[in-house]
Amino acid sequence: MSDTCRAVVFHGDGTWALRDDFMVPTPPPGGAVLAVEAVGLCHSDVAQLAGHKHVPGEVCPVVPGHEIVGRVHALADDAELGVEVGDRVAVDIVWYGPPSDGNPFGVRCYGYSFGLDEGAGLWGGYGEYMAVLPGTHLARLTDDLSAAELTLFEPLSNMVAWLGRAGFQSGQTIVIQGPGHMGLTCAAYAKSLGAAKVIVTGTGEDASRLAVALEVGADHAIDVTADDPVEAVMDLTGGFGASLAVDLASATMTPGLCFDLVHHRGTVVWAGLKDRQAVSVVSDKVVMKGLTVLGGAGGDAASVDEAARILNEGGFPTGPLLGTVVGLDEVDRAMAILHREGDEDAVRAVLQHSH
Repeated sequence: MSDTCRAVVFHGDGTWALRDDFMVPTPPPGGAVLAVEAVGLCHSDVAQLAGHKHVPGEVCPVVPGHEIVGRVHALADDAELGVEVGDRVAVDIVWYGPPSDGNPFGVRCYGYSFGLDEGAGLWGGYGEYMAVLPGTHLARLTDDLSAAELTLFEPLSNMVAWLGRAGFQSGQTIVIQGPGHMGLTCAAYAKSLGAAKVIVTGTGEDASRLAVALEVGADHAIDVTADDPVEAVMDLTGGFGASLAVDLASATMTPGLCFDLVHHRGTVVWAGLKDRQAVSVVSDKVVMKGLTVLGGAGGDAASVDEAARILNEGGFPTGPLLGTVVGLDEVDRAMAILHREGDEDAVRAVLQHSH
């Protein structure tokens, strides 16, 4: 095996570079090295490429990638990570370490807040190899699915956490605004929980994604450019409204629209990034309807484990949710898909390494 490997570096100014001169890491004390098999990409990668910072201690330049699936390549002699060399694992991107002046809570995120000057500089899934620190939470994954499909663990873990916090139960109705890979994963997970109705909204440009929504578990798909979403949801719920509305869209009107989609004492989850655009909402609706509003900002160790369990058991619609798989030299293509530029569209983009 070569002592060097390839990785993509984001500069934080809209540019990136593919480098082939990174040294394959050695395990840090108590840690490990993974041979990264695949990493899922999402809209936050586009924001990160442009230099937007939205996680603790985010730095640039950086090797990005946070929906990471890999094989344990090497372990430190003193590692206590609960895995063996050769295991396929999902990486919980949140790592808790000692506090510092710039990071008083000691929270850091793989693919975001580990710089090129630490170790070999490989701390994200856009690298062929990456180091993991002691205390990193790793969840074992099955060999029965492709690594590219298994990268779905990260958005699925978010849904497990968010719908759990929202108290979503079997027999309730959910409205999901935005049929991106997060929204589609939410639809599939909500249906698996026994939702009475799963309603996904999107625009006319989302026709293919709305079709996938119906394939993976949605009962209804609403084109908001053709139908008023509030009227449609009320028609589908007998005028009552949904128990839960999840905003996973990029449009600035959808956070406030959530308030009109849920019934009295309903719950709203805001999780769609707006690229720092200002959002206007009528807060009186929260007060008068007694709503609960939650922020969706990732999962936790328990939700990562639950997502891994769901995927390992099989039956979750990973195939329709896979999207387009690209290689390291196709990052521009992947970013165009994520940003919906050009003629190619897909429900998701996944970067797969060829070891």
